[in-house]
Amino acid sequence: MTKRRTHSVIDTLPEDLREQLMRMIVDNVWPDDWLGPRDGKPTYDDLVMYCSTQDHVVSRSAIGRWAKRMQVYERMKTAGAIARDVMKGLSDENATQTQKAAAEIITAQIIEIASSEDMSAKDIKNIATAVRDCTAVSMKADTYIRDRARAKAAEAVKEITKIATKKKIDPEVLKAIREQVFGIVDGN
Repeated sequence: MTKRRTHSVIDTLPEDLREQLMRMIVDNVWPDDWLGPRDGKPTYDDLVMYCSTQDHVVSRSAIGRWAKRMQVYERMKTAGAIARDVMKGLSDENATQTQKAAAEIITAQIIEIASSEDMSAKDIKNIATAVRDCTAVSMKADTYIRDRARAKAAEAVKEITKIATKKKIDPEVLKAIREQVFGIVDGN
């Protein structure tokens, strides 16, 4: 099996030029020293022209391949930032349906990115890590929700038992109320 080329002519450019190209591609920002017309957002041809004004020859196809890679990278970075923000401070006390939903949305976005792009092994590893993290958030939220439901049910059993004792309600009637009306089955 042949090894895929993972570098680009763009990777050999000076760092400040690469950063400016990144701003042009990802943020649609024109450079301050741009001499041409500024119609809309920068195109691949604009990036080629900008490189030539900086004394570097780069083909339109090289810009296109690099730009596609950088846009995928930025989308993955954004999805990762969302995942980290959702998981920040996550504990048993604040795991919610909202966090679970956010994790599911992020997972869907990550899978969409992965399925629509040609990924390197490192990209696939990063995507797998992000999906794992999102799944962990979702599972933690599910566990917390189930634990809370159990705690509420146990508290309800205590309250019902306390009231039934005061009102001298038959234990069999109490059991029927717990099971049929509230859906609470206890070991009694």
